[in-house]
Amino acid sequence: MKKLNHFSNQILVAAGVFVWRAARVAANVSPLGSFGFFGRAPVAYFATIIAFDWLVGGFYSGFLWTYIAFAAYPMFGYFARGNWRRQAVLLPLASFAFFAISNAGVWWHWYPHTWSGLLTCYTLALPFYVRTLLGDVTFGYGYLFCRWLVRQKTGSHCTRVCPFFAKHN
Repeated sequence: MKKLNHFSNQILVAAGVFVWRAARVAANVSPLGSFGFFGRAPVAYFATIIAFDWLVGGFYSGFLWTYIAFAAYPMFGYFARGNWRRQAVLLPLASFAFFAISNAGVWWHWYPHTWSGLLTCYTLALPFYVRTLLGDVTFGYGYLFCRWLVRQKTGSHCTRVCPFFAKHN
C-alpha cells in the first residue's frame, strides 16, 4: 500500500510539472529539474518530458542530447540524497550540467564546428541557462525549505504529514 501511495503521489507531481510547463509561465522556469533531482522517480520524470515533447512538439534534431542532459538531474539527486547541504550545492551543478550537455548538442547540430561557433552557441544560450537555474533553484530550494518547515512543525521527518515525503530525505 505504501508503494502504491508513493507511486500515485509521483504521478500527481509529474502531472503538476507537465501542467506548469504547458502553461508556459516563463520559458525554462519550471519545476522539471527539481522533480528530476528530488523525485526519485526517473520513469515518471522522463515520461513527463517525453509526453510534453510529443504533445507540444519538442522533438528536433539533437533532442537526444537534451534527453541525455536531463539525466543529470536524477544522477546528481542520487549523489545528494539524504544531505541537504549536498542537495543545495548539487542542484545548481545539475542545472549547469544540463546547460553544458544540451547546448553541446545544439552546437553540434546547428552551429559551425569551430571555436567561434561553440562560443556563439553557449553565449546565445546563457539567457536560457539563467531561467533554467532560476526555476531549479526556486522550486528546489522551495522544496527544501518546505521540508524543513514541516520538520520544525511536526518534529518528524515529514512522513506523518505527507506521504510524498516518505521516500524523500
